[in-house]
Amino acid sequence: MRQDINDILQSQTWDIDSKLWHGKRVLDMNQRELTDICRTYGFTNFLTSSTSQQKLAKTQKELGIEMHGVALQPATMGSDGVDLCSNSTPSCRAGCVVWFGGNPAYTDAKQNAMRKRRDMLVDDPCLFLAVFMRYLKLKSDSCIRKEVLMSTRFNISSDIKYEKVLVLMDDIQTSFSNFASYYVAVTGEAMESSELPMPYDYTKHYDRRRDLNYHLVYSVTDNDVSKAEQAIENGLPLAIVVDTKRGKPLPDMVRIGRYKLSAVDGDKHDYLPEHGREPHAVLLRYKYNAKHKAAKRRVVLDKAILSGFCKVADQIAV
Repeated sequence: MRQDINDILQSQTWDIDSKLWHGKRVLDMNQRELTDICRTYGFTNFLTSSTSQQKLAKTQKELGIEMHGVALQPATMGSDGVDLCSNSTPSCRAGCVVWFGGNPAYTDAKQNAMRKRRDMLVDDPCLFLAVFMRYLKLKSDSCIRKEVLMSTRFNISSDIKYEKVLVLMDDIQTSFSNFASYYVAVTGEAMESSELPMPYDYTKHYDRRRDLNYHLVYSVTDNDVSKAEQAIENGLPLAIVVDTKRGKPLPDMVRIGRYKLSAVDGDKHDYLPEHGREPHAVLLRYKYNAKHKAAKRRVVLDKAILSGFCKVADQIAV
């Protein structure tokens, strides 16, 4: 019987304030000490950043926002009996670009690090959350010194409801996302930015609701329009993978179920709050697997369209 990671993380309040590692408080550690914890679990880099991940790098290049997040072995791929993407669809799991994509020369090393980070989370959730929070604090301090904005995408390859993960820190109990959003926002305050940056995520959980401090976008990956309609009614924008002819512009307006939504190009950068907080459609062009030949690509695309993972742009355009 698989356990939902969200059930595990929502089962208690995690006292990250008092979490120790070899007698030292994790929230007082420097980066070298945090790296030593990671090495104990078999990996080196806890965060995936805009210096190492192509999609996050676009955000820094286009908007000047330094990006950090965590990439974990997704869904039920681990041997631990835990599901990190409990509302994912078969097509989503089969086409997970973070797990399967990227430079083939680095695939083994990347997947091993994702697997080991997952091991830390499942083995000791409180330690994982404390390490994550401390890294965000250190990165926030660094960005303030460098006078650059920062944001974080908590779930690069998972679907954890961080707005419902309660933690205790500085004698305050609130959600992990609320604490993290402060470290993100202060980078904007330091630069007197008119729009403060915030954490964000894609999600397959259409029942999640718009959050004041944490921007969520529902990923449409099947043909059940009632899910997308529910997400819209909850105040969430939609992310939609589309197939369109090369060189043809994306539509400005799309119809999903009984709703018409303005549409934006989601390939320009990954910082979803930039597009606005009201319901709209973030369109992402379908990416072919570079290892597939033309005939195979067509078969895979047709299957993606049939499952609802990918929409034909002309068919949803208004």
